Amino acid sequence: MLVYDLDMQTWTPEEIEQFRKDNKLSRRALGELLGVTGNCIYQWERGLREPSKTTKILLSRIEQELKGKKKQKGKVGEKKHGKK
Repeated sequence: MLVYDLDMQTWTPEEIEQFRKDNKLSRRALGELLGVTGNCIYQWERGLREPSKTTKILLSRIEQELKGKKKQKGKVGEKKHGKK
């Protein structure tokens, strides 16, 4: 049985925009990852609409994946620079 950690982030409009910018994603690119339009992302970031619970879970999962990739990239860099 699969168990998922549903203790997700609240994803305020500011958090969504910051997440997108921190990861150098356009609204369109983030929308493609989430299965929505860039205009939908714009509306979330402006507080005009709120993502569904399912979308918030997906956003949290994408955030975890991207953080994991950044950590792996850092470890590779450490090994590379650590050996002389």
